[in-house]
Amino acid sequence: MHELSIAEALIEQVQEIAAKERATVTAIAVSIGSFSGVDPEALDQSFKIATAGTPLAGANLDIKKVPAKLLCHSCEKESCPELPLFECQYCGSMDCEMISGRDMLLQSVELES
Repeated sequence: MHELSIAEALIEQVQEIAAKERATVTAIAVSIGSFSGVDPEALDQSFKIATAGTPLAGANLDIKKVPAKLLCHSCEKESCPELPLFECQYCGSMDCEMISGRDMLLQSVELES
């Protein structure tokens, strides 16, 4: 379960932010792309386990799921494919490039002084 190591890295990053601001973390928001390879539910559980007994214990983890977005090289339109199909929803071409949906991003950290 690689989500535990991802949660630990996220916690480390957030703790650095909190230490710099001399504040307590109350909430964290992340976005997870549907092709990122990260299971949102497993990350949520891993976060709860990894924060137990730390200053982040009790902090809320808000996870936003981001769908994959394709750019079609044939018709030049953007679409969100219905998985497992990797084709343009407009023209049916498979000559597409994924332009979003692979990332996991830390969106925000809510702090309390």
